[in-house]
Amino acid sequence: MRLTVFGATGRTGGLLVRQALAAGHEVTAVVRGQHALAEHPRLRVVTADVMNPNDIATAIRGTDAVLDTIGSRDKGPTSVATDAALAITKAMASVSVRRLILISNSARIAGPGDDWFTRFVVKPLILRALLRHSLDDMAGAEQATRDTALDWTIVRAPQLTDSPSKGSYRTAVERNVTFGIRISRDDLATCLLDLAGDPGSIHRHINVAS
Repeated sequence: MRLTVFGATGRTGGLLVRQALAAGHEVTAVVRGQHALAEHPRLRVVTADVMNPNDIATAIRGTDAVLDTIGSRDKGPTSVATDAALAITKAMASVSVRRLILISNSARIAGPGDDWFTRFVVKPLILRALLRHSLDDMAGAEQATRDTALDWTIVRAPQLTDSPSKGSYRTAVERNVTFGIRISRDDLATCLLDLAGDPGSIHRHINVAS
């Protein structure tokens, strides 16, 4: 496949680029400036302002799937993920590219699949308070994605770790993964690549965990 990765220099995005190239895909990595991505014959690096749809349209044109791994590291109010999703989806529509994979977070979704303590204590009373700004931003990015006519899949992940890949992951459709409290970034990247080629995941919220 021909893939365009946003957030390609982040900890998850960098692993995603590496795995995609190893799997034989052609990758366009969108970066803001200086980067440490190694040269590769199937890698194209595009420097662009991700918040400007006109600036990123060239990076998207002709691709089979776009993977948005952008998130904010700020602890205060932020709209980075939402603004990026709005720009990316607008650019995709302008160049007639339909497939989009968006990374989100499962911490704000307390419901089926969660054990009682996680559903009624951990998520609503602890995580919601600690992560409220980033979770609100992720909610905005999700809504911006759902409001489009694109072939989107929203992937909700729990706590991300830098642990070595386990070589496997669990998913649940439209519900949380039972006892799914964390996943390695490497395994998350594998899941994202798998879903990019899975038409059955279109217009679905896929929760993933180890």
